[in-house]
Amino acid sequence: MLMKITDAHMHTGLAGLDARAIIRAMDRKGVDQCWLLSWEEHNPPLPQLYQSLPPEPIMEAYGKYPERLIPFYAPDPATRSVETHFAQYVNRGIKGCGELKVARNWDDPVIEKYLEMLQGYGMGLIIHMEQPYSWYIQEKEGFFRWIFERLVNDKYNGISRYYITRFADRTGIFRNRIRRNQVAFPGILYDFSAFEKRIRQFPAVRFVGHGPGFWNHISNIRHPRYIHQKGPVREFGIIDRLLEAYDNLYCDISGTSGFNAMKRDKAQSRIFLQKHAGKVLYGTDNTGHPLLELLHSLKPGQETLKQILYKNAEKVLGNS
Repeated sequence: MLMKITDAHMHTGLAGLDARAIIRAMDRKGVDQCWLLSWEEHNPPLPQLYQSLPPEPIMEAYGKYPERLIPFYAPDPATRSVETHFAQYVNRGIKGCGELKVARNWDDPVIEKYLEMLQGYGMGLIIHMEQPYSWYIQEKEGFFRWIFERLVNDKYNGISRYYITRFADRTGIFRNRIRRNQVAFPGILYDFSAFEKRIRQFPAVRFVGHGPGFWNHISNIRHPRYIHQKGPVREFGIIDRLLEAYDNLYCDISGTSGFNAMKRDKAQSRIFLQKHAGKVLYGTDNTGHPLLELLHSLKPGQETLKQILYKNAEKVLGNS
């Protein structure tokens, strides 16, 4: 008998995937349902890195495939009359809030007010976490300038950025250019100390952690060389403790961050999945990473696999 699968992290309009393409991809993988998540931030700190994924295409897709697609929506917490705005989408059928991906800190009063709203609904909340960093913006057009920009930013998992900036600091070559054209990105909901306080403060909100700022903390050691951390996990990091301590914290293994976290040390990943079997959700985040194949290769056991592939998603939705 085939096992039910819920993809708990997908977007329409990202990576060229519309509703029909998502359904075709689901059919190829044997996925029964998927969650469609929005992105919304009215004043992103680096507009050139921001892509709006509004709720209306999600609602249209849900209208066409109501048995297959589950709509989520995370309005920008700074939205005027956000409670009234959000209630309109709850009345239209959204099942959760996500993906909350805004350049704010957990101790921001705007975030507290937002969580108070979600506490009233007892909803799941998918969050993206990302550390602050510097982003290089090229001065002029040109192929070599474009190559340099890619290398100083995120190309090769941050390794090229790490070594180029170290070389520039030590030799002075490119140093002024880099400093002149760097802008600061303030990070996204990355402070774990304040995050833990919010988890305790709002027990009816089912938080689902996601993103490199979350998954890099599967280990207690991190190196500035990488955007997505690599290497063996000798000791679990803070997310292990938080998942164990709080019933209302979950995580999804979607995207490059989740895939990388599960792949980097398979022996430890197997332990992590078994330890937190009731907390981990399967998801893809519009990537082509072979997450299903990776999960099966970890051999977590049939019951753990059932929890990851669909049962935990039902818990976050409040269906079990």
